[in-house]
Amino acid sequence: MPKVWGQTEETRKRISFNKFGQPNDKEHMSTFAHFLGTLARNGKYAPLNVLRWDKVPEKPNKEQMLQIVKDKFEIPLGCEDYILQSIGKKWRNLKTTLKAKYFDSKLSLDENLRNVPNRVNESHWNDLVKHWLSKEGIEASKKNKESRSHQPYTHRTGQRGFSIIREMEHEKLGHEPTLSHMFMTCYSKKDGTPANALVGEKIEQMKMLHASGASSDNGNDAYYKVIGNGKYGRVNLYGLGVKAADVNGTVPSRKASHHAALQLQARNEELQKELNELRSIVRENRMQGNPSDSSNALTPNNHVQASTSVTQSPIEAGMDVVLMSITNPSEKVALGKVCSVDPSTEVGDEELGPNCCEVTIQVPIVWEERLIRSYGSFKIMGDATGASIAWPLSLLLVDHGEDQF
Repeated sequence: MPKVWGQTEETRKRISFNKFGQPNDKEHMSTFAHFLGTLARNGKYAPLNVLRWDKVPEKPNKEQMLQIVKDKFEIPLGCEDYILQSIGKKWRNLKTTLKAKYFDSKLSLDENLRNVPNRVNESHWNDLVKHWLSKEGIEASKKNKESRSHQPYTHRTGQRGFSIIREMEHEKLGHEPTLSHMFMTCYSKKDGTPANALVGEKIEQMKMLHASGASSDNGNDAYYKVIGNGKYGRVNLYGLGVKAADVNGTVPSRKASHHAALQLQARNEELQKELNELRSIVRENRMQGNPSDSSNALTPNNHVQASTSVTQSPIEAGMDVVLMSITNPSEKVALGKVCSVDPSTEVGDEELGPNCCEVTIQVPIVWEERLIRSYGSFKIMGDATGASIAWPLSLLLVDHGEDQF
């Protein structure tokens, strides 16, 4: 890690992320993950005597950790949630490891307090030991053991996360791997045999469902029938931070929509920077007396023309749409999905009326565009990412999937 800590803005490595906001950089992933681990082990930023990760203060602790990561790696906008979730998971794993190696419930309080692990703050260790020996700590330990007993499968992917395995299998297969394929890959040994008898039994059940035609061809149906759905809105075999709505839903989760919006914002900023650089070159050519180089000078009217392939069609529920600006009807301000065109539908305790429809905002394009109605703290388009709003039917265009930008 000394090399990473010595990185500057000019020498830092760029980490690529997938559409779910997970790192998929096979070249630098190991270094990146280990660096996040060093922050999880740093008691200054991630104190071990805080009982839960969500109780670790946002300011200054989590904000400082995010800034350190951004100083040492080039991170795309919208990936902060994954970084903090990953550090939090490593922080919880560290506590589990310390408890297993240095704590003994059969020893007295004083004996456990004296067994301070290296590089662990002594006061933090004292608080941990006292918690583990308390009635609350003992009950929590019992619940955790009970929960682990219901996790019969242990993946065999080593330090590679599900997101990296999924990326590798995608490259190998030429298409997105199914859940059944991911299960067989992640829970089998290197020679292809199941990790244990239970895994082998589940794999055979999936194969039988495929062979009998009792499941759909996409390979996910068989997995769900044999293994079941993920808990608490999560989806199995996708890795940290991915919700079922992001994979299976027609409308992505609010977090995924926010991530997509930030990615779009970052891309727009990159394009604007490139445009400014090209304009600067044109100006320099003009000053040097090369008028032929300026014949195609970039101006706001000719540098990039928005696609006009989106045509007006009757708006119906379920359609993907482009929302146009109220103040400038030729300007696109968001992408969304129509939920209802029924005038009696209530959005924010107010009926739509005959001229509006209910739209879920998926990707804001102009964040500062004012909403036609306020919904609590939602005043502008950027506030409403993932939420439903009312929007005039006359300012909607059917999105046929072409590039809108």
